[in-house]
Amino acid sequence: MAVHPLPEIALQEEAQLVEKAQQGDSLAFGSLVEPWRKPLFGYIYRMVTLRQDAEDLLQDVLVRVLEGIRTYRGEARFKSWLFGIATHVCLDHLRAKKRWRVEAQSIGEKEATADPQRVEGLTALMQQPGFSFEIREHIAFCFSCIARTLPPEEQAAVMLKEVLGFTGEEAAGILGVSEPVFRHRLSAGRAKMIEDYDGLCALINKSGVCYQCSGLQQIAGEGHRGAELVQIEVAPGVAMNAENLFDARLAIVRDADLETGRTRVVHDLFYSSLTQREESR
Repeated sequence: MAVHPLPEIALQEEAQLVEKAQQGDSLAFGSLVEPWRKPLFGYIYRMVTLRQDAEDLLQDVLVRVLEGIRTYRGEARFKSWLFGIATHVCLDHLRAKKRWRVEAQSIGEKEATADPQRVEGLTALMQQPGFSFEIREHIAFCFSCIARTLPPEEQAAVMLKEVLGFTGEEAAGILGVSEPVFRHRLSAGRAKMIEDYDGLCALINKSGVCYQCSGLQQIAGEGHRGAELVQIEVAPGVAMNAENLFDARLAIVRDADLETGRTRVVHDLFYSSLTQREESR
């Protein structure tokens, strides 16, 4: 289940369901919330980068929605109100955590490749039936890792606008800030991520696939390597630069099935290892 696009419900139908849910109709509440369960989990997972935390926070969000549905007055669409609750739950969680270092993935890769037992364990994991190393999912994994280097408010701005596709006005409302403040956070977050990517990822440029992706494909072995990623042009006749390379990555990140895809077990393992390392330093 990719994060983007988000499901939509007709405004009139939504208003009717909200009214019934506010009167205690559990079926109406389920009809309102269930279509958003997977997109909400995808958003939370990409924000907090640890599956167990994401599952726990999703339950927290759903409880808060149930408890607060009577306070919803329809000033914004239900999805914005819902993702507003999820966003502030994520921000509270992330503010208590350390920001990740830009080089966190590189450190983890060096530690893993220096330990034969860990390489053997990773090889066995990647050669299980049903596993496939999908480069697009790995791009989404890396994107969330880089996003974790940002202050949480900037991370949320990037995720809401660039990944989930909320408008600037909607995202500002979700974060509870003015549009100028939101635009500043979004611009700062984008600029920092673009800077961090420089030298770390050669996936979408003249050098082709990066070492980490090609190395993991080799470990996966025949029958587990997934589809190749063809060379990407930002637009016909347009020269590549840092900005449009970032947007090219985003196009992949939006559609990649990071949460439930065929590479899931490896990315869960990587996120767990990175979290432990970055939190314990």
